[in-house]
Amino acid sequence: MTGRSLEGGTEPVTRPVFHFLERLGAALERTTLNPTHLGGPDLDGLSSEDRRSLVALLGEGEISGMIKPGPGETGEVRYLRESVYPGIWLLGSRPEGGEGVVLSSIEVGRAPGILLSPPEPSSFLASGGLAPDDPAAVRLRPQLMNALPLMEEAAHHLATFGPIGKNHRIFLNKLPLSEGDAEWIDRVCSQGRISLVSKGYGDCQVLSTGFSGLWRVLYKNPEGIPLLDALSVADIPDEIAATPEDIRQALEDYRDFLEWIARDLS
Repeated sequence: MTGRSLEGGTEPVTRPVFHFLERLGAALERTTLNPTHLGGPDLDGLSSEDRRSLVALLGEGEISGMIKPGPGETGEVRYLRESVYPGIWLLGSRPEGGEGVVLSSIEVGRAPGILLSPPEPSSFLASGGLAPDDPAAVRLRPQLMNALPLMEEAAHHLATFGPIGKNHRIFLNKLPLSEGDAEWIDRVCSQGRISLVSKGYGDCQVLSTGFSGLWRVLYKNPEGIPLLDALSVADIPDEIAATPEDIRQALEDYRDFLEWIARDLS
């Protein structure tokens, strides 16, 4: 059976692909009933052609990014992208010299588990986020105005986030910062391994830091001038997470998609 790809071409839909899509729809439905649900059917038994077909059929949503191996970890960089159905995420490697994703897994939920970073207390961040004998810290400390109180604020919200904590934002570009403050904050927040882009919010970049639950969120205009620069305390910033409303609408659209494939398959 051949179906119209959501990316504009035609893609073969084999029986294994269709059965996988059915299981994927069931996982999406479970997520509408339980917003904290994370999971998805495995890709075992699907050929490389079937996997390429899934990538094309599920399309490309507003969010994409990469995850580098953590300290002491081995392995390649992982890439991810949201499908056209919020709450369905494609993860894998990138073709050599190309774009897209060589599919290794599909997850269903507000965000892939690999992205979720529960806020954790950090006494190191509370003390400034740089070692006292760090040459950069020694050089910058006389220039500081607000960097240390801001690090203390971020550390406080990491420590008090709790199981039902609310996301907290520190809007850096709305505060008076010296050049020393800006460099200090950049150094403290430069150790993350996750880099994400959300096209649904204009030019928005979301970066993890070296502190679990602390993110950097940057908005820029078409000329590349920063419009918003914020620290976000969250397991995943709002710009990335699929909302319950997004997922409910995605389920309705996905059911129509499955019906269309089933008609063509019969």
